Amino acid sequence: MLRERVRKLTHGLSFRVAVLSMASGMLASLCLPPFGVVPLIAFLSVPALKMASSPTMSVAALHGGLAGFGWFLASSWWISLSFVMGDTGHWPLLPLALIGLPALLALFWMPAAALAYRIGRNAPSRLVWFVFFLGLAEWARGYVATGFPWNAPGYLFSAHISLLQGASLVGLYGLTFLALLVAIAPALWRAGMGRLALAAIIILPLIAGYGMIRLHRTMPTDVTEADMVHAPHQVRLVQPAVPQHEKWRRDLRPDHLDRLRRLSRDQVPVPQLIIWPETAFAGLLDREAVLFKETVWSALPFDGWMITGVPRFDETGRLFNSAALVRPSGEVEALYSKRRLVPFGEFVPFRSWLPFADALAGPVDFSPADENVVFDLPGYGLIQVQICYETIFPKMISQGPRPDILVNLTNDAWFGNTPGPWQHLAKARMRGVEEGITVIRVANTGVSAAFDGVGRTLAQIDLNETGFVDVDLPEPMPPTLFARWRSGPVFLLILVLGVIAIRLDRKGAIGQ
Repeated sequence: MLRERVRKLTHGLSFRVAVLSMASGMLASLCLPPFGVVPLIAFLSVPALKMASSPTMSVAALHGGLAGFGWFLASSWWISLSFVMGDTGHWPLLPLALIGLPALLALFWMPAAALAYRIGRNAPSRLVWFVFFLGLAEWARGYVATGFPWNAPGYLFSAHISLLQGASLVGLYGLTFLALLVAIAPALWRAGMGRLALAAIIILPLIAGYGMIRLHRTMPTDVTEADMVHAPHQVRLVQPAVPQHEKWRRDLRPDHLDRLRRLSRDQVPVPQLIIWPETAFAGLLDREAVLFKETVWSALPFDGWMITGVPRFDETGRLFNSAALVRPSGEVEALYSKRRLVPFGEFVPFRSWLPFADALAGPVDFSPADENVVFDLPGYGLIQVQICYETIFPKMISQGPRPDILVNLTNDAWFGNTPGPWQHLAKARMRGVEEGITVIRVANTGVSAAFDGVGRTLAQIDLNETGFVDVDLPEPMPPTLFARWRSGPVFLLILVLGVIAIRLDRKGAIGQ
């Protein structure tokens, strides 16, 4: 019975054509960081054309799903390394991430292709409807089941700093619609829509032109001696580069803490703000408070401050992944706790149903914070902290007063020397450009970096390097169009796409 049903669903889809759709998705994903080969996004035209000419809606959906599976398999395979890093013994579960995660994410692409086929009356309109529904599916991917908007097509615009400026106008999801339009330009041309294909192609040079103008208008000015009184404050980024398999070993912790101290204090002058990465203090704040205070006291100057990641239990027994703003005495001035948690990493959905839940995330789930906390640091302004995974979500910064600095603490040691840390870096960079806010990213093993509000690199410590870097913080920029209007420009893009698709549908109906 099952075999017969599968045969009916796949009738008209040959193995060769199925492989072609999946391989096209894989090749197209190379437009994403760290590769950034922008023209390869056009390979999505292959499954788009196959979808538009499919014999049935189910075959059209399969073309969309196969393209999505290839896209996520090629761009997110490195996530599976978290099951074999750190001597966890979880390697039998590796296929869940390597194959299961791309298959799950591809489910967002399948209904987009099915709806485009069902609603469109001809090939050109189906192609535009595919962009319409796939853009909406990618937006939904950022919210459904806590959301996972990793490697959306809009990250194509991270390939060059001039293209990246488009994020200041429409944000990630708006750029995703634009990237998908660029992707189907060859398909539109093949379908006889030359002018529409040309309009899709010129999106890239138009965004790049805007970006170059914006970059020129925001060129940093030289600081003269007369301006030194008003010079920006400095911050020191500390990257200890502790391997994941060593991080939680108690016998090695004294050496790890000593490394953090030396990187923080040995070179003078020491900036007033020092930032350590996520879970830099590999212990529990509430249970090892004395050691924590001694560590901070030995690392900070007498008038300094520290932001560091540290896990903790609260008074009700809930476990949090937190960041602490700490005085030189070791006293905690303020605490920010992570609001968006990693499914199957920091908590396990439906834990009681899964026999391997403890192996995935330990016996105790982390809890999401109930509210946002913004650090208010004299001389530095408002600091919004985002811990690890949180930086992949656009608009989280908007939930409260506009910060002057965005600080992202992370530990990407789980993913080794793979595209993962570089992809994570690109996402943090785009968050800053969306808002026009300086971004400071501090990672355990890298990549640690600082970017100004247009995405210029102010400093960087490369992957797996042990070291620190001091950064002069630029003045805050005014809010971007995206920061002021949020989803307004995206809704306008959706409306335009819908109008174009409907016109093509009507044109096809009249032609018939």
